[in-house]
Amino acid sequence: MGRMDRMFLATPEAVGQAVRQARLGAHLTQAQLARAAGVGRRFIVDVEAGHPRAELAKVLAVLEAVGIHAMALPAAPERKGPDGVNLDEVVARFA
Repeated sequence: MGRMDRMFLATPEAVGQAVRQARLGAHLTQAQLARAAGVGRRFIVDVEAGHPRAELAKVLAVLEAVGIHAMALPAAPERKGPDGVNLDEVVARFA
């Protein structure tokens, strides 16, 4: 399987993008991935499309089948400047 960059999977769309990228990198069809993960092809289609109501256990099986490992990380602490201003909010305004 090809190397995949680290990415945060914070949305269903991000999960779908990661699954599709990993599947294509492994030269798998949706049907082949579905068989490897023990799910139906339609489920793979839905995951890759970022369907927000996909069953978690099945999503984890799909991630495992394409070699993506889920990891829980604590959220970054809120960054405040010396005057108490939320620096993340300031940066977001200019992004």
